[in-house]
Amino acid sequence: MSQTVPVAAGRSAIYGGGPLYGDGQAAMDILRSSGFTTVILWSIHVQENGDLYYNDAKVVSNGQYVGNAAWPARLRTLRQAPTSVNRIEASVGSAGASDWENIHALIHQQGTGPDSILYRNFLALKNATGADAINNDDESHYDATSTIDFARMTEAMGYISFTIVPYTRVSHWQEVRKGLGSLMDRAYLQVYAGGSGNDPAWWSEKLGMPVDPGLWCKHGPECAQGDSPEQVKERMVAWRSSAGIPGGFTWYYDDIKKCWAPGRTAADYARAINEATRA
Repeated sequence: MSQTVPVAAGRSAIYGGGPLYGDGQAAMDILRSSGFTTVILWSIHVQENGDLYYNDAKVVSNGQYVGNAAWPARLRTLRQAPTSVNRIEASVGSAGASDWENIHALIHQQGTGPDSILYRNFLALKNATGADAINNDDESHYDATSTIDFARMTEAMGYISFTIVPYTRVSHWQEVRKGLGSLMDRAYLQVYAGGSGNDPAWWSEKLGMPVDPGLWCKHGPECAQGDSPEQVKERMVAWRSSAGIPGGFTWYYDDIKKCWAPGRTAADYARAINEATRA
């Protein structure tokens, strides 16, 4: 197997759920000073009628932002100097959700034009969150045609890229990659839970682009499960050598918050990834 050539690096992403909506400015300030370069809002759920929820909170309906009035302004501070954050992604889907099935059905019913509910709602989401990219966390539907159509729709409204977070079904992601080309500028490979056996070098070769692998931070009872920042750095350094990874990610802020302690803060995890992947 040929080794992927390393590229300019030192980038780090973090997924964050409920605290990024409910913890006010405090969560934003932690992330701004953390060293993470990308914040991924997890997760946007698409209802059968096209309404968008951020986890359990309705945030967009009928082309209008209807969520917490203070959230858009707080999200804008993520990129206000001094900050390490230069990119925000809105992640769509999760295990056990029917978001991509609903997207497929809505495209079949209404298409992807400016008058469709998907277009109007995802434009409202972009305007509210300032997200640069859509992050595809499809773990059930795997329909390449509707996924590509959806990605091109979001590109037309100003999202600059469409990223993926695979853990299995490489043939599906190859088809999406082929259909989107350079629009798909990042692939966040899950190397934990169901994807714990994944090899970044193998996935990079199959996708034709270097992947950004992710690891699960300390979590679970007594925070005994998952990887410490030291373990993250060790594994990322190895993947930098074997697969030329340009960056990596941490899953996820909610667990870092639960297991917060000296040596395993958000900044500690960001530093581990940045130092391991910096050219």
